[in-house]
Amino acid sequence: MSEAHEFRRPRGFRSLIPFPAWAALVQSGIVRKHHARERLLHQGEPGGWVLLCVSGRLKVIYSEPEGRELMLAVRGPGDVIGEFSGQDGRPRSATVQAIEPGVTSKLSDQRFDDVVDRHGIRAQLNSYMLGKVRESAPHAWRLAHRTTAARLADLLVALIGAAGPDHPAPTTIPMSQEELATALGLVRSAVTPVLAEWKAAGLIQVSRARLHVLDIPGLLDMHRGDVSTSGQN
Repeated sequence: MSEAHEFRRPRGFRSLIPFPAWAALVQSGIVRKHHARERLLHQGEPGGWVLLCVSGRLKVIYSEPEGRELMLAVRGPGDVIGEFSGQDGRPRSATVQAIEPGVTSKLSDQRFDDVVDRHGIRAQLNSYMLGKVRESAPHAWRLAHRTTAARLADLLVALIGAAGPDHPAPTTIPMSQEELATALGLVRSAVTPVLAEWKAAGLIQVSRARLHVLDIPGLLDMHRGDVSTSGQN
C-alpha cells in the first residue's frame, strides 16, 4: 500500500468508533455549512457545546493579546472540536477557524455525552482526547528544533492528512504563503525561499492563495528530514 493511499483512510474520533455511533452523533446535532476562514470557536469564550467536523479542514489557533497567532493543530473530518471545555467547564483555550468550506454538526455538551454513553464509546473518547494532549509535546519540540523546511513539510503533511478520505483535492492547500508562515510563527520571508526550492524541484506548485503538492513521497522525505541542523532557520 502506497504512503499516499494512507492519507485516504478514515481518521479522528470517527476512526476509533463504529460508523453507526459516529452517524448518530452527527445526526443528533445541528448540521450547518461554513465558509473558508470563518471562525467556529473563539478563544476565551465559554463552552457548552461541541462540534463534529463532517467535511473541510480546520486550524486550531492560539492568540496572544497583541494579536500574534500560532497554529497549534490541524483538524478535519472525523474530529471532535471543543470537547475539552465540556470536561473542565473552563473557557475555550484556542480559536478554531475553517481553512476551507465545510460542514459541521453542533451538539450541546449534554447531548454529546448522552450519545457517547448510549453507544458505549466513552473509552474511545478518552483515548482520543488523550491523543490530542500527547500531540503537544512533539509539536513544541518541532517548533523549537526543526529547520524551517522540515517544519513547513510537517505542516503540509498534517494538512493533507487532515483532509479525510472523501476530500476531492487533499493535496491542494488553500492557504497563502503568508498564512503558512503565520501558522508556524514565522514571517513570509522565512518560507518563501523554501517554497521556491520545492517548486524548482517539482515537489509543489504555487498559485494565488493556495499551494498544490505534486510529490507526496518527496514531501514525506522532507517531513522525515535530518534534524542535525536543528535550531537553524
